[in-house]
Amino acid sequence: MLKKLIISLVGLLLCLSVQAQDSLQIRPQVSAPYKLAVGLRYATGPAGLTLGVTAKYFIREQSALEAYSDLNPESRQFLSSISYIWQPKLATSDRLRPYAGIGIGILRTNNPSPAYFDGPASYINPVAVASFGAEYSFKKIPLALTFDYRATFLRYGRSTPNFVDHYRASNLGIGLKYTFR
Repeated sequence: MLKKLIISLVGLLLCLSVQAQDSLQIRPQVSAPYKLAVGLRYATGPAGLTLGVTAKYFIREQSALEAYSDLNPESRQFLSSISYIWQPKLATSDRLRPYAGIGIGILRTNNPSPAYFDGPASYINPVAVASFGAEYSFKKIPLALTFDYRATFLRYGRSTPNFVDHYRASNLGIGLKYTFR
C-alpha cells in the first residue's frame, strides 16, 4: 500500500512540475508575387491555335481576378472571360506557384457553314470557365511565365444547335506576362 502511495505522489509531483512550451507564433509570410500582370497567352486546342491577352490583379495574398480575351474576333471560337483565381504559395519555392480558378465568360461560335446549316452566322452563349496551371515569376526581371489549361463548360443557350460544340474552346496554353509590383 505504501508503495502505491509513493508512486502516486511521485507521479503527481512530476505532473505539477511539467509545463507546456510556449507555442511559436510564427506565421508564414505569404504575399502576392506582384500586384498586377498584363501579357499574352498562346494556346492550342481542338479549335486550333489562338492568341489572347490576359490581365491578372491580386486582391489578396493568394486570390486574384484574371481577365482573358482572344485577340482574333473572327476565329471559329472567340472567348472573353473573367475568373477568380486561387494561387497558393508553395513551401518549397517562392517563385513557382500553382493556381486554379473558375469564372464566367462569353463564347461566340461562328456557324461552320451558313450555306448548309440554317441559322445565324454566329452564336453567342454565356459559359462557365475553369482554369488551372502553374506560374513562374522570374527573380531579377519583371516577367512571369504561365502554363495552364482553360476549359469551358455549362453553356447556356436554348437556340444554339447541338453541332455548335463549346468544348472546342478548351485549350492548353503558355503565357508571358509583364508584372507590376
